[in-house]
Amino acid sequence: MVDIVIVNWNSGHYLNQCIESIFKNDADKLVSKVIVIDNHSADGSIASVLQKNKIELILNNENAGFARACNQGFRLCTAPFILLLNPDTLLHTNTLSQCLSYMQTNSCIDIMGCRLLNEEGQITPSCSRFPTPLHIFFDASGLSKIAPAFFTPATVMTDWKHAESRYVNQVMGAFMFIRSDIFRKLGYFDERFFVYYEELDFSKRLAELGGKTFYNYNTTAVHTGEGTTQSVKGYRLFLNLRSRLLYAKKYFSGAGYLLVWFSTFFIEPFARIFFLLMRLQFVEIKEVIKGFKLLIRNKS
Repeated sequence: MVDIVIVNWNSGHYLNQCIESIFKNDADKLVSKVIVIDNHSADGSIASVLQKNKIELILNNENAGFARACNQGFRLCTAPFILLLNPDTLLHTNTLSQCLSYMQTNSCIDIMGCRLLNEEGQITPSCSRFPTPLHIFFDASGLSKIAPAFFTPATVMTDWKHAESRYVNQVMGAFMFIRSDIFRKLGYFDERFFVYYEELDFSKRLAELGGKTFYNYNTTAVHTGEGTTQSVKGYRLFLNLRSRLLYAKKYFSGAGYLLVWFSTFFIEPFARIFFLLMRLQFVEIKEVIKGFKLLIRNKS
């Protein structure tokens, strides 16, 4: 009934814990297969993967990027539902059965997310809105951090408590329960997004065709967050900003893209450094500088 796709890149012990959480619960009766795509990890994480008949491994000889790796997995799926799952995510008992039941009952929903908790049991923001150039400016300048109620965050809905179920623009790819027939309508992830914004772009295309995405508060999983990129913060920042610029170029007018480009290169680095100085996070400043240096070198 459900195929699960997991993209792994140097996720350490998280990957095996994720897979164990699947098979500890209701996977044996609901999951057709678990497809793990490894993006040329160098930490040995793929070697510790459980050996089960339902697990299929794809070993890439380079880091192909998240979007492309997801598509490798999606193309191998045959079940009517697909769960895109991050390796730093743990399923709770009945997570899958609840998702399946809800999607079968509500045929109007194409993609569903669930309530994601951190390791302390607190709800973490996992839903995003489709950004506008102005809202990206709010993020780049730090205004959305200072007063999110007045300066709406561009994507991640940190201004909403995620304390009830509702339709949203996008749910995080850490847990994305997808009706598989939408791939016939949309195609797959846009592989120009190496990582970040590929789910947002996919959800945007779905919404333009009248599809719906739903956040289900009553279904729960645990998501560590940044588990696989914690050690490469500067590189992660570069990838995020580059994907944001690509998204802006794809969907915004010339003037809108220019505002995003200017905000990204001439406002955001100084705003980020200012806030880090206020918190005395000097090591983080080095990572910010590293990220923007990479962005400048690759701005073409």
